[in-house]
Amino acid sequence: MLAGLAVATPAHALVVTPVFDSSITGNGNAAAIEGAIDSALGTIDGLYANPVNISVDFTYTAAAAGNLLSTTQYMYAVSYSTYVNALSLDASANPQNTVLATALAHLSQGNDASGVNELAITGAQAAMLGLGSSSFPNATININSTQSFAFARPVSSSQYDLIGGLEHEVDEVLGGGGAGSTLNSIAGSCGTDPTGFFCSRYGALDLYRYSAADTPSFTTSSGATAYFSVDGGTTSIVGFNQNSNGDYADFSPAGTGAGQLIQNAFNNTGQDEPYTTNSPEFLMQEAIGWDAVPEPSSLALLLSSVIGMLGLYERRKRPRAS
Repeated sequence: MLAGLAVATPAHALVVTPVFDSSITGNGNAAAIEGAIDSALGTIDGLYANPVNISVDFTYTAAAAGNLLSTTQYMYAVSYSTYVNALSLDASANPQNTVLATALAHLSQGNDASGVNELAITGAQAAMLGLGSSSFPNATININSTQSFAFARPVSSSQYDLIGGLEHEVDEVLGGGGAGSTLNSIAGSCGTDPTGFFCSRYGALDLYRYSAADTPSFTTSSGATAYFSVDGGTTSIVGFNQNSNGDYADFSPAGTGAGQLIQNAFNNTGQDEPYTTNSPEFLMQEAIGWDAVPEPSSLALLLSSVIGMLGLYERRKRPRAS
């Protein structure tokens, strides 16, 4: 007889609870839309073991023609020293996260190495690092109702992958992807208002943005080289987007159909890659403190008073590839 092995759900694990807007619950495809959301959240909840329980609002409304999905959320300011200390505490509690350990060891080679500038991070990342409560995340993810989405997989070559798009957006709620850089604001509103929230701050992924070994990159130039690296620029894990029409901390190049990266700044129709521990998106999240293996104890908590609010973050997530 072949016996089955019962696997218990970790006591400490990420839980993202969806809150469905009436634009979804009142839609004729409500069950399919909610099913896609549940599928995306199930994948991400199953990858990260940090003991964080957050809720995210989901809407299904019309948006600009070039937009697939978008996320609106508040960002929070934290000093460089406090942020790095929180990451170090997480790394000490989770030695299996070697990506984070490597990233911390090479911070002196990256942007903001002097620690003079503050970081702008999402509420979910702040809560995960013990820098704020689970009520900090206040994100809303909108699905553009005018786009042709496949609500389930497999995805045909004529439709966009909603599950992959949702995974892309939830990554940003957790602090990765477009939420991990302030370059979009620097390229935009900071030109007219240099005192704006994002203008003198870095994002969580900006600390790992390089153009060459020992050469950090922090420019909005369309011809610049920029890639994600956790070892001081020696190894390029994946390219960062340098097209101002997309998010600078999303990935480049643009998607080419089936198997395209979830965190690409621009994607075509067709099914996205599976989101697994082998995905560059997973390494991206590990580098900012999300851990893969259940922890033996809760993360150390830091006083929420060290973190300051706020800057409203809204990006044009996942534009279509043209």
